Parts: sequence; structure tokens; C-alpha cells
Amino acid sequence: MRFKSILVFIAMVVVVWTSGLYAQNMLTPFESNGKWGFKNEHNEIIIKPDFVVVQEFTSGGIAAVLDDTGWVYINTTGRYLIRPYIFDNGPDYFQEGLARYTRQDKFGFFNQAGEIVIPAQFDFAYPFSEGLAAVCTGCRFVSDGEHRAVEGGKWGYIERQGKMIISIRFESADSFQDGRAQVKLSGKEIIIDTKGNPVNNDESPSSDMKHDSGKE
Repeated sequence: MRFKSILVFIAMVVVVWTSGLYAQNMLTPFESNGKWGFKNEHNEIIIKPDFVVVQEFTSGGIAAVLDDTGWVYINTTGRYLIRPYIFDNGPDYFQEGLARYTRQDKFGFFNQAGEIVIPAQFDFAYPFSEGLAAVCTGCRFVSDGEHRAVEGGKWGYIERQGKMIISIRFESADSFQDGRAQVKLSGKEIIIDTKGNPVNNDESPSSDMKHDSGKE
């Protein structure tokens, strides 16, 4: 009998906890006098309408909002968490569960709960693709007046926890697709696999480069 009571108690705790998560995701945007905020399922104002634009809350309980100083992610109480990297006139997209942010002109990554996973330490970073992200040190933005591009520096690849998998040594690097990425090494464009090995047209690793463990 006591065992059954314990099971009932645990079930009640799980229900309450799950209901809390559900309530978090029930916050919906509303507009008042040209500004946006959030209400709960009972039409109660939870976050005052102080924002120019808002996006819906993610499953992790954060939402991107635009205030007078730019885009920022907030939690379900309205507390500011992190300012994302701006891409395509809005907050950076989450790819493979992570999005980019900048701090003191350095790039890092955060998750859909607004938690920093990879501290800002790179001069630029591409989004994650197939578990890897191209990052650079010493590169810089250049502009033609309308568009910006990243040039220079040395490039390598990190995994989703920030560990360097393919060491920084390339003059340029693209994101991985189908297990392959194009990089430039010693002025030559080559294709590498996810271990950093050059790949010939016959899909076999080239013998002129050893396996890269990411260690320098």
C-alpha cells in the first residue's frame, strides 16, 4: 500500500512538472499600441508589450524579441538572456540545436534554452552542418557596400561541444555536405572528409596528408 502511495505521489509530481513545461510553451504574442508582449493561456499578461517585434517561444523556453537596441533572447519571465548574431536581418537560425552569438567581436554558440555551449572565441564561425562547424582565427569582414564577406585568417572545424576536430590550418573552409567539405590549403582547393583527410575523385583518402586528430 505504501509502495502504491509513493507511485501516486511520483505520478503527481510528474504531472505538475509536465504541466509547468506546457504552460511555459503556451505563452503567445499579443500586440498593444504597436508594441508586442506575451500572454498565457488564461489571457493574462506575463511579459509586458515592450518590444517592436517578437518571435514565438522555442521548445527550450526562450523567444527572440526586438527592442530599441536590437535582437535579444528572453526567457518566459522576460529576463534577457543573450544577444544572437544577426543574420539575414534577424537572429541567427538554430542549426543542429545551436545558434551563433557574438561578444566583443568574437563568435560562439548557444542552445535553444539560451545557454552558452561554446564560449565566444573565434573571429568567425559558420553554422553547424553534419556535426561540424567551420571556424576561423585572424579572419575579418570585408564589404562591397551592399554585402559582407569573410576573408583571410586560418580555418578549422569544431564539434558541437566546442572541441577542435580538424585543426586550424586552412586558408578557407566551407560547411560539410554529404561528409565532404571544400577547403583551401597552400593555395590549392581540395576536398576533405570529416576527419580532415583529403579525398580523391575515387573517394579514397590522399596519401599526402595524415589523419588529423585536431591536436596541434
